[in-house]
Amino acid sequence: MIIKSSQVSIPVKDLDEAKEFYTGKLGFVVRTEMEFSPGWRYLTVAPSEKSETVLELQKVNDPERQKRIGKSPVMALVMFETDDIEKDYQVMKKRGVSFMNAPREVPGGKGAAFVDLYGNKLDLYQPMDH
Repeated sequence: MIIKSSQVSIPVKDLDEAKEFYTGKLGFVVRTEMEFSPGWRYLTVAPSEKSETVLELQKVNDPERQKRIGKSPVMALVMFETDDIEKDYQVMKKRGVSFMNAPREVPGGKGAAFVDLYGNKLDLYQPMDH
């Protein structure tokens, strides 16, 4: 029986740029960073040390696949839950995060869509009970 999600992979063009975006602009922490072999660097980040699910920032080397980064047809690759969407929205905007919309009513709470440095679509979400 599957009991939880542990990792989500986000395609990126450059690991160092992506690391800076996720840690510097979103305030995430590096959970794992290691080189398995020359050219294969494993890097995960998460909102906090206690987060159960991590994001693997996965470098895409193939030029054809790189062209598709940020072009996902889904509304959002990952949804991040917050306990204060208005505050986090303002902090992230000041850090240069590009939002597609301000926090607004969505099913079950409030949401604000944004993109990472490569155009990957992400969501900030606050459930009604917060």
